[in-house]
Amino acid sequence: MDQKAAGIAANETPEGTQIIYGEFAGGESYYSCSYRPDVVYAKYGDVERRLQIITPSRSGYKFPLIVYVQGSAWRKQDIYSSIPNLVQMAAKGYVIASVEIRDTDVARFPAAVEDVKCAIRYMRKNAEEYGIDPESVAVWGDSSGGHLSLMTGLTVGEYDNGLYSEESDEVSAVIDYYGVTDLLTLGKYNNILDHDAADSPEGLFIGGKVQEHTELAKKASPLHQDLDKALPPILIVHGDSDHVVHINQSIEMYKALKAHGQRAFFYKVVGADHGPGFWNSQVLDVTAKFLSTHLHRSR
Repeated sequence: MDQKAAGIAANETPEGTQIIYGEFAGGESYYSCSYRPDVVYAKYGDVERRLQIITPSRSGYKFPLIVYVQGSAWRKQDIYSSIPNLVQMAAKGYVIASVEIRDTDVARFPAAVEDVKCAIRYMRKNAEEYGIDPESVAVWGDSSGGHLSLMTGLTVGEYDNGLYSEESDEVSAVIDYYGVTDLLTLGKYNNILDHDAADSPEGLFIGGKVQEHTELAKKASPLHQDLDKALPPILIVHGDSDHVVHINQSIEMYKALKAHGQRAFFYKVVGADHGPGFWNSQVLDVTAKFLSTHLHRSR
């Protein structure tokens, strides 16, 4: 028996052996990842805004990009808290950039929307460095981050802060986890706080009492954007026991998108609150399948 045949024969599969596919051997690929912390993508005077960038480790590949927006009621974010969940998604073959926005202690609407779009343009400008396919970009966020993700996908070409303006802010997919969609009706079903007050998260976001600034509140609400134009596919996921942002916010957004002929997908997570009980394997699997369907992969 020659040496090659002997080597094949030696690599037997005894009864009881369980198979795990390697990264390139078949089945779904999982990649080891690298983490680049605190990459500055924008400066506003003394204010720096940063990205947390997670990249799959395979040279020569171009991966789809996901820009993630950590929820924070539009206040100062804990920009590191979602990294464990984001690494799981990056390992499936995505570059993920978690974006720090200008919170309401720094600037009001539309600053946060501008920042998400600026982060998308920054990543496109540096596509070669980070190994991304600039034609395959998604935006994903939870709570206020879900709101900002929707606003980003629904207002392509708007809210440009002047940085990297030669690049596009267009996205191929939008993911909204329990986000605010209509500032004007947010307090209709939730009484955990006065959503219309000037010092509520929504009031701070637009700079005054919501019901006294109805036109600005509409401008800042995904539900009141132009839903007739061509939009990217949108995944909405919301817990039906959410005590902070009532699930009706997502229900009405989904119904409006469908009524306008848009590609929208809605999942209700039974028993899940505003975060607790929500982040589970089923939700992440649905998210992964949505991304795999709507983001093409370049090799």
